[in-house]
Amino acid sequence: MLKTAGFALLAFILLNPDTVSAQKEVYPSQPVRLVITHAAGGTTDMAARLIQPYLQKHLGVAVVIDNMVGAGGNIARSFVFKQPGDGYTLLVSQQPSMSAGQIVTGARFEVLKFTHIFNIAGKNYDCVAVAKDTPFKTIEDLKKASQAQPLSSAGTGVGSNSYILAMLLKSRAGINIIYVPFNSGTEAALAVAGGQTQMGTGALDSYWPLHEQGRLRVLAVSGPERDESHPQLPTIVELGYPNIKLNQMTGVFAPPGLSKERLDVLAAAFRKAFAEKEYAAAAAKAKQTLQPLGPAEFYKASKEIFETIQDLAPVLKSKKGAR
Repeated sequence: MLKTAGFALLAFILLNPDTVSAQKEVYPSQPVRLVITHAAGGTTDMAARLIQPYLQKHLGVAVVIDNMVGAGGNIARSFVFKQPGDGYTLLVSQQPSMSAGQIVTGARFEVLKFTHIFNIAGKNYDCVAVAKDTPFKTIEDLKKASQAQPLSSAGTGVGSNSYILAMLLKSRAGINIIYVPFNSGTEAALAVAGGQTQMGTGALDSYWPLHEQGRLRVLAVSGPERDESHPQLPTIVELGYPNIKLNQMTGVFAPPGLSKERLDVLAAAFRKAFAEKEYAAAAAKAKQTLQPLGPAEFYKASKEIFETIQDLAPVLKSKKGAR
């Protein structure tokens, strides 16, 4: 009798696979965890917290934020990389620091093996600035001046986005730079304005107030296109260096192995969140530049950044030219 029932069940499964698959878990059926690489209040954390209530609304489950700080974001990245690819543990991280974490520091994760779900924010461009009283007006001026003597350049820590930009200028524009790291972008900008260094690289938001006050001059931004908030500033690409461009993106990743079905559910929830007028207003109020990119576009942009950092690896790892 038991054997007959068993055979009947097997026959039902074989003949009705769609009915059986319908009994599978409907995703998501439990809270989704967003692991943030940096502490509360930072730009990565802000991006996650702004979209969290809208993502929660469209997923239909709680979305929990977990700030897992340490090692410049590598602790969170390594942790999520090892989690099951079930869509319940996700990573919120920035590029290019994520690529630098793998390539330069050798952290235990692989950027391009993460499932790229959705990019949230971006177009947060760095800039090149000079002291007010210098004669430098273009990247070419810096290049020529540095041939006689290296130029001191302020920025944040070695391995940061400002350091990456400085090394791009050094390796691809031929500017002989001695990099001087400071504790923050604001400190670096003040160093340039005060004549402690001859130039500086860093977040435009750190340098722009001093540019407006006439205490330093921003020469160009590092993005592939002009900054939306400061369209009067040219890009380094426009000044004759097409291979010097760097975007800072904040996106959401899943561990390797996430199914296409669950990826589609997550991507759809992000798209619906971006369609919310309240979300756009909240981002504008927080002065966050949104850059929504679906999985394919996000992966393509991330891969381009990864390859840029990979190309720069010998320079970044050597740390030569840093004081």
